[in-house]
Amino acid sequence: MLSLAGKVLAARHAAPLLAERLAGSHVTSDDRKAIIEVIAAELCEKGFDAELEPSVYGEELEALIDYLNRPNLE
Repeated sequence: MLSLAGKVLAARHAAPLLAERLAGSHVTSDDRKAIIEVIAAELCEKGFDAELEPSVYGEELEALIDYLNRPNLE
């Protein structure tokens, strides 16, 4: 799942430091929020089909957002 996050961060030209911290599990709450914002933007742009239903890729992005956001909810 984190490999998908790394791919999205790279494709959207997010700060390389975010991907490095995510890969090394040194993510702060602010980092996590920034990563989620990038993934949410990807979801909005590429995660829905013509009927505005989540595509398979969109569902993967939604699951990734849920996974990354879990520590913020605890």
